Amino acid sequence: MSRIKQFKSQTRDLIHRGFDRHIKLAVTGLSGAGKTALITGVLEQLLYANESQNLPYFNVRQHQRLIGCRLHTSPNWDTPRFDYEKAVECLTSAQGKWPASTRDVSEIRLELKYHPERGIAGRVLDERRLTVDIIDYPGEWLLDLPLLSLTYRQWSEKQRTLIDSKPRQEMAEVWLKKLHELSEVATEDNAENQLKIVASAYRAYLSECKTRGLKLLQPGRLVLPGELEGTPSLDFFPWPLKQPIPNAWQGLLEQKFEYYKEHVIKPFYQNYFRHFNRQLILVDVLGALEGGESHFDELKLALTEIMQSFNYGQNSLLKRLFSPQIDKVAFVATKADSIIPSDHTKLTGLLNALTLEGRQQLQFERIPFELFSVAGVSTSQWKQLKNGTNVLEGVDESGALVRVGAPHVPGRLPTKDDWQQGYVYPHFLPNFTLADSPLPHIRLDKLLNAVIGDKLR
Repeated sequence: MSRIKQFKSQTRDLIHRGFDRHIKLAVTGLSGAGKTALITGVLEQLLYANESQNLPYFNVRQHQRLIGCRLHTSPNWDTPRFDYEKAVECLTSAQGKWPASTRDVSEIRLELKYHPERGIAGRVLDERRLTVDIIDYPGEWLLDLPLLSLTYRQWSEKQRTLIDSKPRQEMAEVWLKKLHELSEVATEDNAENQLKIVASAYRAYLSECKTRGLKLLQPGRLVLPGELEGTPSLDFFPWPLKQPIPNAWQGLLEQKFEYYKEHVIKPFYQNYFRHFNRQLILVDVLGALEGGESHFDELKLALTEIMQSFNYGQNSLLKRLFSPQIDKVAFVATKADSIIPSDHTKLTGLLNALTLEGRQQLQFERIPFELFSVAGVSTSQWKQLKNGTNVLEGVDESGALVRVGAPHVPGRLPTKDDWQQGYVYPHFLPNFTLADSPLPHIRLDKLLNAVIGDKLR
């Protein structure tokens, strides 16, 4: 693409955004929330919308106003394209598997052509187009945004509270031991090397937290460094001890923390998050239930902190052109195919409880939001046996077709007794071929109608 064509494309994007014909959709979610599967499912349903009856609640399709949808070239040369084709290949391979989790920022652009239904456009134009940019990024990096409002001391105090709780106490022992040892012999001459050793131990601690299903992992780049792998910018950690930081370390730790905010977090925020005007917040509620009380509570804390980092507000014409804000949000409980349909309402209720505190800002700013329970790609089939027993059928990790009884979903926040009993949910693998496209889903039509349906009228 020549510079002139790129300029024209960017100018067209600016005009379309001003006249509500361009949506930048942020798919937000912590690691394991199912972002890749959901984006793939959304693309599948839109690209094949006119080839199936899979979208009964997507109004533009059901009213037969959708002319078509296609993938389109993005003018952003700095961002890799979301590999939709590779994701479909994984889902439809002979040995079905889930696509690899997100390890870097990626973006994909869709263009929808449709017949307008009302207003001046409906009387003057036979067709209109809506451009939708979908951006995917690692959930680990998302956790860095709350650091922008904190000093090194404030961040350390928050981390100290986390480390004092179970199960982090046990996992942090090796790191804390290394911290004690080197802090007692801290010297200015060897400070850089000492910090690097302790930061490596802290990184191992964060990696174990991730393996155990914990979510609030900061800084996120220590877990998934990307292009910063091996750079001195990641050689820092919070100070979790009650005794003062050694003088030889204090200034350097504070400088590295501020450097990380200024040169890693801020550019990431400005390049991507600042321009979103619609947002999906994906939450793996069932995974948190399986993890236990500490995992559930930590997920709630992480979601609250993350939501405080976004810019919510009503979009006027000038704001859409020059400083867009998120003006519509959907909270999405993923992996709904792991439970029976009659329990989806309970899943949405738990999502409501998890995001209650974070939604207060949305309510204050009068930002529309809805809650959904979905599966971007559904891998199970619900059946009811002759005796009335509800079961789910799907392919397990061994490749065998299995049938499991309906797993329990609490109808309210679990009590101490509930947590002691625990929760277990099936983990089915995809079992499709290309002939199955568009792949089955749960409630993506309602989600799409809520997020982009108002722009397709």
